[in-house]
Amino acid sequence: MKYSLFVVSLFAVILLSCSKDEIGNFNVAKESYALPGDTLFPEGIVYNSKTGNFYTGSVTNGDIIQVNVVSGETKLLASGAAHNRKAAIGMKIDQMNRLWVCGGADNKIQVLDLDGKLIKSWDTNALFGSGFINDCIIDNTHIYFTDSRVRKIYRTSITESQPGNLEEWLTFTDAQITYAATGTNANGIVSTSDSKYLIIVISSSGKLYRIDKATKAITEIVLNTPVTSGDGLYLDGNTLYVARNATNLIFPVVLNADYTQGTVGNGFGTNLLFNTTIDKAGDYFLVVNGQLNKRGNATTPPSPVLPFSVTRVAIP
Repeated sequence: MKYSLFVVSLFAVILLSCSKDEIGNFNVAKESYALPGDTLFPEGIVYNSKTGNFYTGSVTNGDIIQVNVVSGETKLLASGAAHNRKAAIGMKIDQMNRLWVCGGADNKIQVLDLDGKLIKSWDTNALFGSGFINDCIIDNTHIYFTDSRVRKIYRTSITESQPGNLEEWLTFTDAQITYAATGTNANGIVSTSDSKYLIIVISSSGKLYRIDKATKAITEIVLNTPVTSGDGLYLDGNTLYVARNATNLIFPVVLNADYTQGTVGNGFGTNLLFNTTIDKAGDYFLVVNGQLNKRGNATTPPSPVLPFSVTRVAIP
């Protein structure tokens, strides 16, 4: 009897161990993931390793699309119109499986559950006079947001069951971080693994800055060459990967131990189309082909390559 109980217990332990090991082990099966809609113009991306799904959002209507990396199956997770969301730019998933979404020029920050239900929404222009909520990053306690037009960073707590109050966490001067009068300034943002620093990219100048979370001190990261058109970022140890949209490539930046100097390496990626943001899935980056340079204007109609897509890129 004792032997039988031992065998059953051992089998249960093995089964649980296997299940744990297999969590997040999803095959990124396709070289390219087609997205629905002729006017989608996707921008942000976040991958959920627990489910094998990634999410991307539209700059034109705020729709959020869910895509499975194994099958490529897509579905509309949340309609922008239903949530009064005109754009869905940068996005992240927190420890409580909540999806945070940046609203761009609409100046909204929203948080949803992974069924697509809206939990909370903030109007950052009404609260803080924001200009363009572009990207976000999560650490153990907070989520931080960049503003491409106003020299501010916002944050809120993510540790409570209900999201905390949004705050204007940092205001800086043009002497500290130079903003161009037009175009995109603060864009992608990451947090270092020790959680001491934020790193942001300024698209207009190609400069990187380290921000001390404890003191709020700002330090320019000295580079061998600027990363102009820097958009989405991904930090793996001391290698920062920069999606440089206008180059159609991703560039590695090897940083020193205290994140004050960096060496920009050779770009990689094939057939990318104005690649905006990236997230890691297994041994690959999932790269959004935003094609934001093909949106057209009052006199020129949109001219994107269809279908819109997310590309699987091997990490060198």
